[in-house]
Amino acid sequence: MPVRNLENMKEINMHLCGYQDQNESIPPNAAVKGMGPLKNPPWVPPLDPMFETKILKDEGDTVIKVDYDGAIVRAKKNDPEAMPQWLEYPVKNRKTWNDYKKRLDPFSPGRWPQGWHIMNDDKLQWPIREEQEGKSFEERDFPLGMYAFTLYSAPRNYMGLENFSIATKENVSLVEEMMEWHTYLSYEMIGKVFAAGITLDWVWIWEDMAYNGGPLVSPEFVKKYMAPRYRKIADLLRDNGVTAIIVDSDGDVEELIPIWLDCGINAIYPLERASGMNAIRLRKKYGKNLIMIGNVDKRNLAKGKSEIDHEVERIRILLKYGGYFPGCDHHIPPDIPYENIVYFLNEVHKLSDYENSRRRIK
Repeated sequence: MPVRNLENMKEINMHLCGYQDQNESIPPNAAVKGMGPLKNPPWVPPLDPMFETKILKDEGDTVIKVDYDGAIVRAKKNDPEAMPQWLEYPVKNRKTWNDYKKRLDPFSPGRWPQGWHIMNDDKLQWPIREEQEGKSFEERDFPLGMYAFTLYSAPRNYMGLENFSIATKENVSLVEEMMEWHTYLSYEMIGKVFAAGITLDWVWIWEDMAYNGGPLVSPEFVKKYMAPRYRKIADLLRDNGVTAIIVDSDGDVEELIPIWLDCGINAIYPLERASGMNAIRLRKKYGKNLIMIGNVDKRNLAKGKSEIDHEVERIRILLKYGGYFPGCDHHIPPDIPYENIVYFLNEVHKLSDYENSRRRIK
């Protein structure tokens, strides 16, 4: 296999994508952090500082531990990226929330490491080129974004899905308080980025708020409590030239798309096929108002060439309309063979109208 080190994201990106598909994000993060070796799972809200992870009990194949976000979880020893079993959540009431939000200060030093606005090899997921070293991110020649906002996912993680869902009915003032604090966190951090003279091409909103049967919170709740805060952030972004405001939510989010569009959020990921999301149908419904990312069925990528060819044909149709970025309908699972990924990428590259984009992986 040509990639010698699967723990080196730069090597993986150069082999599979090359500089033509380089896409980076700045270090300041107000949405979600990947704590794995490749900035992959486990996914943790943007705390600073994180909690110190600590083993509370060794159970043989599993351990009970304090996780990065303060939750107590049972985790598999041999699969640290697997979703753990949550046993206890850090936010239980307003008192615990008031203590917890001290880790969500937009100006805490850990959020703004020295030289955060300067390009160097440690900050990029592609190898830095000599002419970029030490220059401002504003002098880049690649798309640049920021993990910038969350209203639902982070508070849900603080309380747990069941507790948070109950709170939306029985303690909505606490839920509003958490959402308002996250709006403050994001507004101040985004504003500081723009004040430093850094423009952004995209921002990422972490909102895993649906399952295969629909939203985990009612559209009415979204309209009443979340939409005004979405608009506040979207207005700031639009006023500063951000092109793509991307919301990340698994599951069937079709009921939520018109609300997001009305708030100024114009892009969606990952369009999970197992939940019935269909990018071709959405393109016909929303025209060019909606940017779409993903919707390639990961289950088909794990099969054979005929199933992959089916996915490539869907991509061909979507590319014809524009405003679509091919990608898996979530992270690529370990059951997809390397050879399938190479075949898929090579076939997608053939669809490009630009000869210099028809890159072939050997």
